[in-house]
Amino acid sequence: MSESLRSLRSSNFRGIFVLFLIFLLILGGIVQIARPYPIVEAKPFADSSKLPGSFSVDFPQQGQSAVGTENLGVVASSSVKTPIPIASVAKIMTAYLVLKTFPMKSGEDGPSLTMVAKDVDEYQDGLNKGHSVLKVEVGEVLTERQLLEGLLLPSGGNIADRLGRWVTGSDDASFVVKMNETAKSLGMTNTTYADASGVSAATVSNAVDQVRLAQVAMEDPIFREIVAMPQATLPVAGTVYNVNGMLGKHGVVGIKTGSTSKAGGNFVSATPITVGDKTHYIIAVVLGQQSVQPLQTALDENVKILNQARTQFKLYPIAQPSSGFGKISTAWDTKSDLKTTQALQIFGYPGMEVKYSIKLNNTKLPILPNNNVANLTVEAGHEIQTVPLQNVQQVKSPSFLWKLTRF
Repeated sequence: MSESLRSLRSSNFRGIFVLFLIFLLILGGIVQIARPYPIVEAKPFADSSKLPGSFSVDFPQQGQSAVGTENLGVVASSSVKTPIPIASVAKIMTAYLVLKTFPMKSGEDGPSLTMVAKDVDEYQDGLNKGHSVLKVEVGEVLTERQLLEGLLLPSGGNIADRLGRWVTGSDDASFVVKMNETAKSLGMTNTTYADASGVSAATVSNAVDQVRLAQVAMEDPIFREIVAMPQATLPVAGTVYNVNGMLGKHGVVGIKTGSTSKAGGNFVSATPITVGDKTHYIIAVVLGQQSVQPLQTALDENVKILNQARTQFKLYPIAQPSSGFGKISTAWDTKSDLKTTQALQIFGYPGMEVKYSIKLNNTKLPILPNNNVANLTVEAGHEIQTVPLQNVQQVKSPSFLWKLTRF
């Protein structure tokens, strides 16, 4: 092969190689420009903050107590949390399970039960032992609503046992198992049920757990209706009265008392407060009061807690930081503060933790200023507020050079 031919071939190879490199560079540039770029990100100014001040109530020196609301959880409790007998307060769980098994709507009476000889025997046995009972007769027909009235107003222990067998379709022991399974599912870690009525001293709980139970029980409108009734008229027992001596006083609309020599005086209360267009319920629990009149002591101490707590539960404004509630940013160094034009407030109490999160709802670029580009969610307990956030600065699209040179 001549030298000139070899030189020509070498030159052609170099030319092809250069063209190939140029092709790869062009292809790489096209791929680089076309490939997806990181999404726009938005972060809140903080993950959480606390409302100003601190929640404060004075709990009684004896027994144990706790306070909270139906949607904020347990707010404060006494230092003692050892499980203790709760007497008829146990009937809150019994009523809760009845309504979960046989739900009713407002105005309905629910299915009926006919009293049999065993029901009368249980009534007579409880009466002889000095327990709280509801008089029944063989053949008497009681609706679910009437049975719950007999359970929660005069605190009929015999009705608790009958309702337990109705729920499980079995014996008393099966219902106790269901009570304990339900307590566990609700996070009531210091509660053990031994019976449906609370007569047994082995039925124990603490104030914190009873706030948790009262919260879910008060979600049912039928439960709320019945515990707020001062009296009811039943076929055989006639007019029965609510043993809650504080009902209708100090705003109290429920829930359940309980008292035995071993349990002392116990009271789980509910008091509504209207804030804005919503009604919330303060739940207060006082257990284990020992005195000449233990139940009255429990009632009085419970009201003291309610009176101290009532003014501390209200709407609190959430002030917007000067730089906004959050910031939007991109990988190509475009940033914008996120602000809301709406006033923001949330139901709570002093010292309550408030959590923040932001979700983008517009990532189509460019984004001109003052667009509702995201939503801010403010959360405390089950209380949630959501407001739109606007970008203050324009969020630009990435430049051609940035797309080409990014790694």
